[in-house]
Amino acid sequence: MRLLPFILIFVIGVILTVALSFMELSFWFIYIVIIVVYTVLIVLPPIYTLYKSNNLKKVERFLEKNKRKPLFAYPLAVRTGNREEIISTIQLLLSKYKQPYMQEVYKTNLALFENNISQFEQRAKQISKEPLHTYYVAYAEILKGNFDDALALKDKLPVGWMPYAIDAIIAIEKGDLGAFRLAANESIRLARGVQKFNLIYSFKWMEKENKN
Repeated sequence: MRLLPFILIFVIGVILTVALSFMELSFWFIYIVIIVVYTVLIVLPPIYTLYKSNNLKKVERFLEKNKRKPLFAYPLAVRTGNREEIISTIQLLLSKYKQPYMQEVYKTNLALFENNISQFEQRAKQISKEPLHTYYVAYAEILKGNFDDALALKDKLPVGWMPYAIDAIIAIEKGDLGAFRLAANESIRLARGVQKFNLIYSFKWMEKENKN
């Protein structure tokens, strides 16, 4: 465990407590301020790494540190490119997290990696929240060869990595490796945090599968 950041946070807390005490502020005001500061310094950095960081090494370190949790083991499994390991990790994730939305999304992913297109489409349609509902339904249309339908759905997606990911999937299904790489790179560029990490290795997996 890296103790230095926690030592620094503790020292900052002590200095802040002493400084506020000299200002003769009430005990409860000082207590609330210290709790807020500790929360910001301890809770926000990992949240930023998860969702907003563009530093892939930092994201990877976070995932490795937390890989005993299936939710964080999943991107690492995708990194391996091993279909069986990915499927096994998703199954473990589904057994661990029972929230309906988590079940919807990861059962959809499970069908994808099992190469069960009909079940993938069925699961995609059952996802209850946007924009993942539209994203996965568009993905299913691509796998069925309905590229125009997928493009129509793509227009409903928010600006960001998703539309380019759809373009990349269409390109790889058409066998256009150049267009695939262009769209994939743009999708990766726009993503952040664990999503960026996951996209990099998902696209590598797609390219590998396309060659087989």
